[in-house]
Amino acid sequence: MKTNFNKTRSSLLVMAVLLIILITPSCKKALDNELDNATYDDKFWKTEADVQGAISGAYGLLRTSLYTDNAFFIWGDLPYGEFKTDDTNMQGPYVNGGLNAVYYREGGAHTWTNWYKVINVCNLVIDKTPSIPDASFAGGAKAKNYIVGEAYFLRGLCYFYMARVWGEVPLQNEPIYTAEQIKLLAQSPEEKITDQVISDAVRASSLMTFEGTAQYQRARANKGAALGLLAHVTAWRHEYAKTLAYTDSIINRVDTYGLETADNIRMPFKNANSKENIFVIPSSNAKKEAYFYGGIGFQTLMEPYTNSFSKPLYYINSDFLFNIYPNTADVRLEKFYGYSSSADIDLLIKYSDVGYKTPTEPYIESNLIIYRLADFYLLKAEALNSLTRDTEAQAALNVVRLRANTGASSAVGNLLKIDIMNERVRELAGEGQNFFDCVRMNRAPIWLTDARKALKGWRWPIANSILQNNNLINQTEFWKGKY
Repeated sequence: MKTNFNKTRSSLLVMAVLLIILITPSCKKALDNELDNATYDDKFWKTEADVQGAISGAYGLLRTSLYTDNAFFIWGDLPYGEFKTDDTNMQGPYVNGGLNAVYYREGGAHTWTNWYKVINVCNLVIDKTPSIPDASFAGGAKAKNYIVGEAYFLRGLCYFYMARVWGEVPLQNEPIYTAEQIKLLAQSPEEKITDQVISDAVRASSLMTFEGTAQYQRARANKGAALGLLAHVTAWRHEYAKTLAYTDSIINRVDTYGLETADNIRMPFKNANSKENIFVIPSSNAKKEAYFYGGIGFQTLMEPYTNSFSKPLYYINSDFLFNIYPNTADVRLEKFYGYSSSADIDLLIKYSDVGYKTPTEPYIESNLIIYRLADFYLLKAEALNSLTRDTEAQAALNVVRLRANTGASSAVGNLLKIDIMNERVRELAGEGQNFFDCVRMNRAPIWLTDARKALKGWRWPIANSILQNNNLINQTEFWKGKY
């Protein structure tokens, strides 16, 4: 991911600034003079190194999008009820009050600016790469197509996050090179956004290969990642026959993907190239990817896992943990959770691969997992249950349950659906999935009432900075007059 990044950094900064204009049009005049005479485009987009640098920048921007305010966690985990906090600013909005108010008002959880930065770099790669001669790429046309596939995948992934979080967002698929190309865009319906996700993921799947896991490891997208995105977006749309086909296309690649053993169940977080991983955001200190403060590991850990004796921002709701784990022999209780005797609290320890630059400067190398194989066994079970194929659904579910040393499920119908949802909580807690799961499966927390669902009240508010600078944007329905 670091290929020629320094060479392209200045270009990517220009791209990022251009995207900021999408939501801050008042910046346009100040940038006109700089961009009117921009000649960088004449010198760039000539070689494989240029394209590799650009796509590396897109991955870096995706990392920023996910980690700013730990948005992936705030969206996908915090509203579900597994975590508690002592921060009085957050207790009501996030834990006790069921998202009736908000805390990170203008941060990563409420603004889509970072996501459109990724999208624009992808648009540029999609637009410019085809005109570069195949001979400029060491692997010829296949290598060139693979990178374009990565751009389609990353763009589709960004739109999928935004569709689940805000529902209706602008559809910006034209590359932006100059200030004159900037125009304000209205939101498109969620169905149109997810149509775009499917289109991008299908195109990505056709251009990438499973062999990308060998060339690029699992820190860059591969065909399995594109199929995983298709599996999730079709499940979100309740198109479960398609979901089943996509999950099977991943599960059946036993040469490429496989579950870790119970003893090694945390390996996907420690080793980006674990065979269970499909696509991850890596955190290797040797590659300057580890984080030193503010990341999810530091917000969920304390001693004895780090040298911090301060209570973390987020810790485990012990009552929730007790209820979700009826079988105390489940290995995930030991591998995914820990205990701090000094604070008498339970901790999430998925992000506990800690090293030290100095005795007082810890860093965390745990990977942020976007897709891993266990997820797709459970998604397959969900699809089969929805298609009233419960015996097959049990088999898929029990692959994950038996790996974790917990008993097989023999439930059927709605009880099986509950078992599948609970298993997703046990397996994927802290990975940014559980709240989206509960919305999709209609297993929402008690605060998400029928009246709130009618207003699509699982969606998040749009930052005031976006609303103030683009009068074509409307606040999400539930949050009108509340934000």
